[in-house]
Amino acid sequence: MQIEPLIAWLSEHLLQSCSLAQLGIVCAGLDLTLWQIAPAQLDPHERVELLLEHLIEHKLMTELAKGILRDETVSEKAQKLGLEALIPPHSQPALSSPQPDRSATQAKLPSDEPTISALLAAFDQRIAADDPLLAYEIVSEQLGGFAHLGCRLGRSRLLLELIRRLYPLAAPLSAADPAWQARYAQLLWWETEALRMTGQLDAALVTTERKWPFHQEMLPGLWLRQAQIHRLAGRLKQASSLAHKAQALSPDLSQQAAAATEQAMLSLLQGDASLCLLHLQRSRTLLREAGQTVDPWPLRLSLLLATRALRMQDVTEARKWLASCAARAEQLHDTLAEAETAVLLADALRRDGEHEAAAQAIAKAMQFANHSGAAEVLVAAGREQARLHMDLTNYEAAAAALGTALALSEELSLACYRIDLLNLRGQLQLRRSNPQAAERDARDALAYAMAKECGYQWGEADSLHLLAVTLLSNRPRVQSLRHNEAITHLSDELELRDRMQDPTAPEVRWLIRRLRTVA
Repeated sequence: MQIEPLIAWLSEHLLQSCSLAQLGIVCAGLDLTLWQIAPAQLDPHERVELLLEHLIEHKLMTELAKGILRDETVSEKAQKLGLEALIPPHSQPALSSPQPDRSATQAKLPSDEPTISALLAAFDQRIAADDPLLAYEIVSEQLGGFAHLGCRLGRSRLLLELIRRLYPLAAPLSAADPAWQARYAQLLWWETEALRMTGQLDAALVTTERKWPFHQEMLPGLWLRQAQIHRLAGRLKQASSLAHKAQALSPDLSQQAAAATEQAMLSLLQGDASLCLLHLQRSRTLLREAGQTVDPWPLRLSLLLATRALRMQDVTEARKWLASCAARAEQLHDTLAEAETAVLLADALRRDGEHEAAAQAIAKAMQFANHSGAAEVLVAAGREQARLHMDLTNYEAAAAALGTALALSEELSLACYRIDLLNLRGQLQLRRSNPQAAERDARDALAYAMAKECGYQWGEADSLHLLAVTLLSNRPRVQSLRHNEAITHLSDELELRDRMQDPTAPEVRWLIRRLRTVA
C-alpha cells in the first residue's frame, strides 16, 4: 500500500470528518498532546499537517486510524476517507478487549462443594500433566472465572490461587501464540478483580499498569479498573480523570456504561448528587444502545440509586430500590450483590428504627465477607454494626466493632471508609465523655478528607461538624478562640452541605445563628 497519496488526501480532508477536539482525544489515547505537536494558534489545516508528519515519523498512523474509526460519530465519514486502509490486516489483534466471562450467560455452574472439589482435582491433574489449555478451560468454562467464583460463590482467594498456578505455563505460550495471549490477558483481568475485591489494592494497581499482554485497545478497560482502585484508596480526583478518559476513548458501549457508572459513584462521593444521577442515566442509555435490558434498572445502577437516596436522607426511596436489588441479586445468584444490598438495607432499617432486622442484614453481609474476603463489604458492614450499637447505647460493642473495622480500613487503605470510621469513633468518644480523643479523631478525619487527592465531601462535612461540636462540648467562653473556631468550622460545613443539597443543612444554619446570637 502506498501511504503517501493517502496522507495527502487525509491532510486535505481529515477536518471534514473530525473536529480538532476529537483529534485531541485520539492523541490523548496515544499519550500525545495535540497542542504540543501542533500549536493551537496555527491554522487548523496546518495543525493537521503537523500532526500527520509527527505520526508518520513515529509510526503511529495505524493507531490514529483506529482511534478515529472507533468513534461512532465520525466513523462513516472516516471510512470514506480510506482510514481503514491504514490498518494492515495482520495488525488486527486477536483480542481487542478482555474476553467476557462466558459463565455469565450460562445457566448452570457448580455451586456444591463436591463438584467444585472434583474440578479442582482435575485442574491439579492438568497442571501436573503440563496441559495448560485444559487447566485454563476448567477455570474459565467449568468454574466460571471471576463472574462465578468471585461474585456468585465468593471464592476470589481460590481463583487467585488457580490463576497463579497457571501463570508459569501460560506466560511462555502467550509470547508467540495470539490465542494464548488472549487467555493470559483474561487471567490478568480476573486477578485484578479478585485482588481489588479482597482489598489488595496496590497489587491490583500493579497488574493494571502492565503493558503486556494488553493491546492498545484494552487501555480504556485498564483505566476503568485503575479508577475503581483509586476510588477505594480515596484518590477520588485521579479516579475521576481516569473514568472520564475510559468513557471517552472506549470503543465498547458496555464499557462506556461501566465507566459512566464509576463516574456516578465518584460524583456522589464528591458531593454532587445531581451529577451522579446524570451519569447513571447516561449509563442506562449506553446499556440500552448496547442491546442490554434496562427495565427495570440494572442491578448495579439500582444499588447506586439506593446509596444516593440514603445520602439524601430519603430512606423510603432507598428501601424501594433495595427491595428490587435484593430480589434480582437472589435471582442472579450474585452473592456479592446480595451482601452489598444487605449493608445498605441495614443502614435504612436502622434509620427507621427496625434494629433487629438491621442486625440480621449486617450478619448476612458479614457472613459473606468473612467467607469471601470481600474487604469493602466487611468494612462497610463493620461501620453499620458500630452505628447500630451506638443507636442502642451499647457503647462497648460499638467500640469493638469500630476498632476492628478501622484497623482493617487502615491496613487496606480504604480511605473514605477510614474517614467515616474516624468520625464515628469521635462521636462515640464524645458520648463517653472523652472530648480530647474525639477532637483528635475529628482533626485526623478532616486532614484525610481535605487531602489534595481526596475530595470526599461528605467525610469533610461530617469531620467539620464533629470538630465544631467537640470544641463546643466544654462550653468555651463566647468570642474565645475555640468558640470562634467552632463557628468557622460550622460555616465551612454549611457551605459544603448547601453545595451538596444535603437536607441537614438547615440544622447547621440554625446552630450557627444560635451561636452568633449568643455572641
